[in-house]
Amino acid sequence: MSRLLACPFCRELFDANEAEQCPECDIPLAPLERLPLSLDAIEQQAAEWEHNPPEDQQRSWLDLSHGRGLLLGIALGSLICFWFAPWVDITSPTSASRSGYSLARGPIGWLWGGAVGWAVSVALVLSRRSLRQMRGIRPILSVFAAMTSSEIVLLVCLSPKGSAQLHYAYAWSWGLYASLALSIVGILAALRFGASRLDQPRAPDQTAAPEERPQLLH
Repeated sequence: MSRLLACPFCRELFDANEAEQCPECDIPLAPLERLPLSLDAIEQQAAEWEHNPPEDQQRSWLDLSHGRGLLLGIALGSLICFWFAPWVDITSPTSASRSGYSLARGPIGWLWGGAVGWAVSVALVLSRRSLRQMRGIRPILSVFAAMTSSEIVLLVCLSPKGSAQLHYAYAWSWGLYASLALSIVGILAALRFGASRLDQPRAPDQTAAPEERPQLLH
């Protein structure tokens, strides 16, 4: 193909040793690989774009771009922190280290909401494979991501203060702070899930720019 020359106007093909100008159009030939798309090719691309725009094209299950990998990592990390990481270290009236899961199994059952939200978020992110679908679930993902941070704020505000008769001594552990940070980052990631409309390539222009149109030699 690199040895072929073509007329920029009629697209007639010639061998490199056959001619230097098009005998029909009388304009210099150019290497075929350097020529822009023909009007027919541009019109075909525009029709394909209209029928199946990039924002509706299905991506691979393993495609982690456009925020999919980031959100999955945040959701899985948050679930790990909820189940296994210490949220609070208690020293009085008893000594114990409690995770979010341990607290949720007790009288603070509403802590399950954030964990369930992250689990549902994993399913939603995996099932949305086009950019339009990704953008469509930004609001619900943001709400699910905010559930953990709102629960942590409520937990801290409602934590027991103790009294003269009963002394409470505890300290919030790194698992709670990690879960709070992941929740905040998750909100930001959910708001950017799926490429922005400004990031999308534009539809093929069916009208060539004036400087790109070949001029006939007289």
